[in-house]
Amino acid sequence: MAVDDQRAERAVQKILAGTMKALSRQGASKLSVSDICEASQIARGTFYRYFNSKEEALAALGQHFEDGVAAAFRAAIEANPAPEARVQVVLDTIIAYRAAGGDWNQMLDVAPEFTLEFIRDTFPKLVDVVTDALGPAAEESPLVISGALTKRQLGDLFMRSLTSMLFLPGSRSEDVPALVASLFKIDTSGTAAKPQRRRSAKTRAKAS
Repeated sequence: MAVDDQRAERAVQKILAGTMKALSRQGASKLSVSDICEASQIARGTFYRYFNSKEEALAALGQHFEDGVAAAFRAAIEANPAPEARVQVVLDTIIAYRAAGGDWNQMLDVAPEFTLEFIRDTFPKLVDVVTDALGPAAEESPLVISGALTKRQLGDLFMRSLTSMLFLPGSRSEDVPALVASLFKIDTSGTAAKPQRRRSAKTRAKAS
């Protein structure tokens, strides 16, 4: 990529990050280009160099969010590629990316329709990204090994659980990562728990 292309890409990402922050403060209907520029710390001329309107910037947020999460996973896994650490790496990355982005609780308050539509539209792609990032952890999950879930279904459950962190107030959201991590815990007792079949009336009579 040429230097000018890299500079343009950085500028676009900065604008979109600012759009997310401004959106959490103003809501979609009250959001203005000036709000985006202030949150992005750029001049209006810079904004209009890459976008024609606030609507165009809002429409680009989904891809920006998906690409950002995927890039964050790649960097985190490269820094700590150990398979046994994968679940914690993915959890830590999502939590850190959430903290660095807009205030989702506030976004839901000021722009409920936009926020819910945004989550609905980006969720399937995020499930794919998370499933890929989990990699060996998903393959070795008891739920996948037993056939109860496919890897993607596990990724879907993983993301649905973590998405609840966006809307749980206060400290309750702190319990979610531990709950999600339990989906990947392997029984180390040496024997797998097996469901007990109910005995028939005839069998019970003999036993008594």
